[in-house]
Amino acid sequence: MRLQPGDGGVAILFEPEEAGVLSQLVHQLVLLLESHSSSPLDADPLFASLEIGGSDERPADPALARLFPDAFADTGEAAGFRRVTEQGLINRKLQDAQQVMGDLSVGTEHSGDEAAPIPVSITPASFLAWARTITALRLAMAARIGLEREEDYDRLIDDESTRGTVLVYDWLASLLEAVLMLSSVTEED
Repeated sequence: MRLQPGDGGVAILFEPEEAGVLSQLVHQLVLLLESHSSSPLDADPLFASLEIGGSDERPADPALARLFPDAFADTGEAAGFRRVTEQGLINRKLQDAQQVMGDLSVGTEHSGDEAAPIPVSITPASFLAWARTITALRLAMAARIGLEREEDYDRLIDDESTRGTVLVYDWLASLLEAVLMLSSVTEED
């Protein structure tokens, strides 16, 4: 992964394997979110983000529970809040993930050589979608492997069954750092 100036923003040059892994992860995030959604995503971004609806209960899936935590300690208040905000939050995350997938596919289309790095432009308009999607991926991964506290990290990186996931989690952290750095560079221009 390398950085370079891009069209109206900055481009991240992904190695083909990196772009493939990120695309698969974002696709899995979309499937996870759609499995919890109570309605199809409205094509109008404004209406999709304002859509009201949701469940009364905290999701049983640990990844979904991390992505949609209780807003209040009181279960009744948390259920009431979730009931009116959850679907809009799901839709926002789906829109963000679709933006990232679209940017990745545009980068792949521009690269004729399969071994060449894939340039993906991150513009001021797409920055927040990238930051939120990478964060959602990290939260979901951490929940799946039980990474909740700093001391969990050493145990998980040493465990053969979770080491690969922790390494991808770390790679996503460096990608998020790059995206955030790109944001500060574009704001200074």
